[in-house]
Amino acid sequence: MNLNPINYSNDVPEIVALLRTSLSDNHTTENFMWKHYDNPFGKSYGLLARDKDKIVGARMFMFWEFRKANRVLRAIRPVDTITHPEYRGKGIFKKLTLQGLEDCKGEYDFVFNTPNTNSFPGYIKMGWNKYDRDLNFKIALTINLKRKGSIKLLEQKEFDLQNIDLASPDFRTNFSSNYLRWRYLDKVYKVAKFEKDSIQVLLFYKLEKVKGVKTLIIQDILGDCQMHKAAVTALANYINVYVVFFLNTPLLNLNFYISKKRHNSIVVIKGDKEKIPASLSFSAGDLEGSL
Repeated sequence: MNLNPINYSNDVPEIVALLRTSLSDNHTTENFMWKHYDNPFGKSYGLLARDKDKIVGARMFMFWEFRKANRVLRAIRPVDTITHPEYRGKGIFKKLTLQGLEDCKGEYDFVFNTPNTNSFPGYIKMGWNKYDRDLNFKIALTINLKRKGSIKLLEQKEFDLQNIDLASPDFRTNFSSNYLRWRYLDKVYKVAKFEKDSIQVLLFYKLEKVKGVKTLIIQDILGDCQMHKAAVTALANYINVYVVFFLNTPLLNLNFYISKKRHNSIVVIKGDKEKIPASLSFSAGDLEGSL
């Protein structure tokens, strides 16, 4: 069995077919190329396990960037891992992970991943550390009959970041117009601009039913954190959806009176020489399953 880097020109259809055997029927060539080839942070490194000419395992290493002031940290996140059902139990997952990280050495400052509860113990055994900040999702009710500020729904190509305050006390995703248009390309996502007293806030969101109730799901909010709650409340009023689902983080200033914790997300980190998690923040958009 050999381990070889991905050839995007030839290997993608076979990898997608392998992913569809176990992970999800939603995997498509178009989605794979969007995620791994078109990523504005850089083309993913892919490592494949082959038995002769047959791909029996795959591990993709997706690049990501975090920014705080003028400093940018480059990260890598191993995703889309699959082993052919007939080849499981042979250590392919571990071999692909360790060799892939070694192949990318020097191209990243740290590694992070979002395992589920089943795979989490395996990461800990391989020397990864759990991100120790609380990543709990909340569902809240927002009703405010007093209109504060204005809301405008935008087309995906209409927004820009020129008047948006991106300052942050923590490292967070390195937001740019190119990144946001790539990340929220799918039509399921929507964009709105909130404005009050010449301060602008951008909201990236989607609408889904949670237990049968139409819900406003906040992916990312960019702009003055003091305006976050007013922006979400104004959007909820504008679209007549008053149940809000969001990731409760220090950078998202949403303190609703009626709210309840739903569940937690898990992040694991490796190669953390600078104690990065102490000043690293995520958004729901960073942790969503589509990534």
